[in-house]
Amino acid sequence: MIARLLVLAGVVALIAALVQWRVVDREPAPDSSTVERPGYFLTGVDLEEFGLDGRLRIGLRSISATEDTASGVVRLAQVAVDYHAPTGQDWNLTSNEARVPQGGQAVEFEGDVKLAGRPGQDPLAAELHTQRLTLDTVNEIAETRSPVELAFGAHSVRALGMRADLKAGTLRLESDVNGSFAP
Repeated sequence: MIARLLVLAGVVALIAALVQWRVVDREPAPDSSTVERPGYFLTGVDLEEFGLDGRLRIGLRSISATEDTASGVVRLAQVAVDYHAPTGQDWNLTSNEARVPQGGQAVEFEGDVKLAGRPGQDPLAAELHTQRLTLDTVNEIAETRSPVELAFGAHSVRALGMRADLKAGTLRLESDVNGSFAP
């Protein structure tokens, strides 16, 4: 009788071990292709890039930076960028938001975008206002297809689209140009 109880207890223990092995301990292994890399959230962002000559080329300030882990896109809030052209001109760009796609070659600014500086050798500062603007940091080109308003001194011009070569200090309005030149 004791032998039967021992055999019965052994069978119950074996069944319990098989159930635990088959059901409880068999969690699916994580799929290595769906493992997410960690993202980040930063506050008080201050980034600087220097040129080959060792002088400050681009300075970026933002209240916050958040990385979307799925796409690698970094979103910036309350952005200010100072660009120092090799020709000695300084440009300042501000916006409510910006997106930096993975790789960081272009920065897409959005919401109350303002680009201010002195184009060419003009003594008057120019201010450009638009809602969207893309800055190619490698080729140093700022452009938009959105409506823009360009003000310099007492003059103002409105257009649909713009392209500025920040290295050369040139700005080209694209279409529907309409201006007012007060004395």
